[in-house]
Amino acid sequence: MESNADIDISLFPEQAVSEDSDGSIRAQTDRSLPYSIISTGMLERLGIVEYPPCQKAAVTHRNVQHFPIGKVTLRWHKEESAKSYSEAFFVVDKHTALVILGATAFPNSGQSSGGNMYPIGVAAQTAEEKLAMNQKKLQAAQRREQEKKEQEEKEAELRREATQKK
Repeated sequence: MESNADIDISLFPEQAVSEDSDGSIRAQTDRSLPYSIISTGMLERLGIVEYPPCQKAAVTHRNVQHFPIGKVTLRWHKEESAKSYSEAFFVVDKHTALVILGATAFPNSGQSSGGNMYPIGVAAQTAEEKLAMNQKKLQAAQRREQEKKEQEEKEAELRREATQKK
């Protein structure tokens, strides 16, 4: 298989109760990438708004540099296939739905097939799941705002102390 082919897959959270999918986006593969990446926009579609932060070297895919900000483990499977695979994805801060399966997603050449760009299934969300996701987003935004306020207060205090020492 060539290094930059695309495959038909479904993608879902590691702890998903069901692997049923609904909706679609385009998936890409790039075996020259040392790891798989997923955008924050795609994670939001999956209902994932929190993930552990990480620092990883930037990678370039199709002349676009991607800077990982977090890491999340998801399961994926090729369409028309029952077997699923667990994959660690590095999160990039992009609002568009983006998934690129890197070299780690294909430990051997028999797992994928070449072709054009194909859709990835996105699990449908119930009203309760949407509400929970929106609440998590709001809580995360409130936490960020509180952290920003605390940081500004610390900086103001440091400025006052520096002014008093002069």
